[in-house]
Amino acid sequence: MMWGIIPPWHKGNYRTNNLSTNNCRIENIKTSKLYNPILLNGGRCIIVVEGYYEWQTTVKNKVKQPFYIYAPQEEHIKIDDSSTWQNNYDEKSGWKGVKLLYIAGLYNIWQDNDVIIYSYSIITMDSSSTLEWLHHRMPAILETELQKEAWLDIENVNPDMALSYLKPTVLLSWHQVSTAVNNSRYKSNDCNKRISKENKKSAQSTITSWFTKVDKRKSNDKDNIPNKKTK
Repeated sequence: MMWGIIPPWHKGNYRTNNLSTNNCRIENIKTSKLYNPILLNGGRCIIVVEGYYEWQTTVKNKVKQPFYIYAPQEEHIKIDDSSTWQNNYDEKSGWKGVKLLYIAGLYNIWQDNDVIIYSYSIITMDSSSTLEWLHHRMPAILETELQKEAWLDIENVNPDMALSYLKPTVLLSWHQVSTAVNNSRYKSNDCNKRISKENKKSAQSTITSWFTKVDKRKSNDKDNIPNKKTK
């Protein structure tokens, strides 16, 4: 499943599609020539995530500060330390692991000749009072089982009713993370680690070290490529 809906009318290489479709604004769905037909045809889905990153736009800084947003966890669970999750389930007490976020989205199946690709967009809305200090927009998060069931029940819940279930979420947790996240090339496991103002310098040293290692690996790869013999 690819993030960013490929327009149904697009032909040829899907990578040449120039539309920005990662997010779709809830206010514009019903007037959109892309999203409204998908909504009417039952293309509703849920994107399940441990959390998501958001950059503070309410304060102007030279370097944007990223934050990690996630569901409130039980006291013994730390979202940035998977060793504390202890994921397990039993019929009496239910799920005891990390709590996830369930984001409302739309999906489409794009086909061009023999190529078939599933793609989706995340629905966004105005931020709740919980996050408006950080950013003016937020994903449409489904908090209750009723919301989740209604959003997926395309047989019994019509599009207008389904959209009415989407509300700005208030119950969220967050913490500041390293600005290393600002670089899409950074793929280290510590992306969601909590960071304080005091250890920002250390975090910058970590990302510099990480990219140095990556560059060295690339350099070694180039050195190991055998020279082509000329004929």
